[in-house]
Amino acid sequence: MLSSPSSTLSSPVEKEDSSYGKFQGNGHAPLMAMVEITNRCNMACPLCFSDANNPSDHVPFDECLARLRRLKEVSGPVPVQISGGEPTLHPKLHEIISEAHAMGFRNIELITNGIKISRDPSYLRALVNRGLTAVYLQFDGLTRDTYMQIRGQDMTEVRQAAVEAVRSAGICCTLAVAVTRGVNDHELGDIVRFSFENVDTIRAINFQSATKFTGRFEVAEAESGGYSLPALLDLLAEQTGMPADGFRSEFLGHPRCNAMTLAYQVEGEMKSLFSYIKRDTLMALIGDDARTKVLDLFMGKVKFCAKHLTNTHALAALREAAPIFGKDPRNVLKSKHLLVFAKSFMERNAMENERIDQCSYGISGEDGVYSFCAFNNLYRFANRTLSFR
Repeated sequence: MLSSPSSTLSSPVEKEDSSYGKFQGNGHAPLMAMVEITNRCNMACPLCFSDANNPSDHVPFDECLARLRRLKEVSGPVPVQISGGEPTLHPKLHEIISEAHAMGFRNIELITNGIKISRDPSYLRALVNRGLTAVYLQFDGLTRDTYMQIRGQDMTEVRQAAVEAVRSAGICCTLAVAVTRGVNDHELGDIVRFSFENVDTIRAINFQSATKFTGRFEVAEAESGGYSLPALLDLLAEQTGMPADGFRSEFLGHPRCNAMTLAYQVEGEMKSLFSYIKRDTLMALIGDDARTKVLDLFMGKVKFCAKHLTNTHALAALREAAPIFGKDPRNVLKSKHLLVFAKSFMERNAMENERIDQCSYGISGEDGVYSFCAFNNLYRFANRTLSFR
């Protein structure tokens, strides 16, 4: 279980003395976790939760492997994200991916700003040969102005070239969008449409609210803070036409943290699968082991369907989804779709024990595996005084 004492979070938490938000390996475990291998970066983004380049250090190779082992001990070989800073700067990235694969991790994702892979697609192909299975691409929008404010430089061409590099490598990517109030919160629908245009390569989008952790948050327009999950879903509904209640949040950790849907493009319109399937039908399909069902999404559509769409609950769900798939249930295998996620992180003054207890996203560090929000609010820079522009 996660350790979450009932005391308030207003007082400083000493890294050496506290296990608040730590996965203990005897119960609840994350569905996915990040392993940071460097704090060096080839950018200086105004918005950076890790405050990359401060300090500018690589994590030693042995410690990178230790973090992977800690994660496996706590949660098994769940999907793992190799992160930084910018992980493509680490001289041992190829070896780290090989070792992760050797440990049994089969879903290994590279979190990247795309600079290296856009300039050298062969570099990405070499990582795939070592065991990399996907790319988690920083992708905040489609306009120069968005990137100048959030990233400090125009990244539009880099992002487009990075998608092409992923396509060339024969794998898929998830677009990671830092939804920043007053900056790119009008571009969400355009990002979904761009993703459908590249659906052969882009398998998912994660719209995550930009959050004031203990890193850098120097985007003046966003000083009023991030988006709650309901507000984020309302934005998506307004810009895509998919209703907010078509996103489900019951099986991805705490219901105020995460929500997801499978989005289909039908006759030029975006349709949310869960808008057609009744909640009771969906929960019957999910069953008592929601964790397995969610993790199985990483197997790919064909394998997931072969494993899970052969029971009466699945057939009931397909019948309710007939307006998308038609009368032939096999059309579910032929239809193109995107997984669309929405994520609202907690800032320090709004942390809740209940949400920490149900956290589904971890980060493996030198002291163990922690809830992402707990780590970034309390432990990343435990002795740093917070300041925002």
